Amino acid sequence: MTGTASEASTLPRVQGRHRNRALAGRRRVRALQLVSEGLTYQQVADELGYANKGTVHHLVQRELGAQLVESVAELRQTEVARLNALQVVLWDRAMSGDLQAAKVVGGIIMARCRVYGLLSTTRPEVKRASSNCGPRTLVISPTDCRHTGCPTHGSFD
Repeated sequence: MTGTASEASTLPRVQGRHRNRALAGRRRVRALQLVSEGLTYQQVADELGYANKGTVHHLVQRELGAQLVESVAELRQTEVARLNALQVVLWDRAMSGDLQAAKVVGGIIMARCRVYGLLSTTRPEVKRASSNCGPRTLVISPTDCRHTGCPTHGSFD
């Protein structure tokens, strides 16, 4: 932790919210560095001029989330490039009738869909036209029965 005070002092202290985005970005990066070096959120807040330790905690969590999103995006891009390369190798064989290659290409396409999140893990919700779509009873009077030779009601020709 030596040198942290001098490094932090190069960043101007700011009271409240400021409009200088470049400075805000540098302060966020520095806050992450200080927390990773073992300083408490309160120590970082005091050193960089944040209002309180909660502010530092919030910005550190937000920055870690942003880094995670960037890492996931990079990993997704790498995996899709690998899937694309595999598909290119097998595509002509699959299209010319090689069933094994076709199965593998189908698996590659499904894997790509999973990487992109295109496959739903839940069943789509079925919308009903009416909320009273439960079982119903239909009552037919003898005059409504038009079946020839009905054993209950006879014939009504």
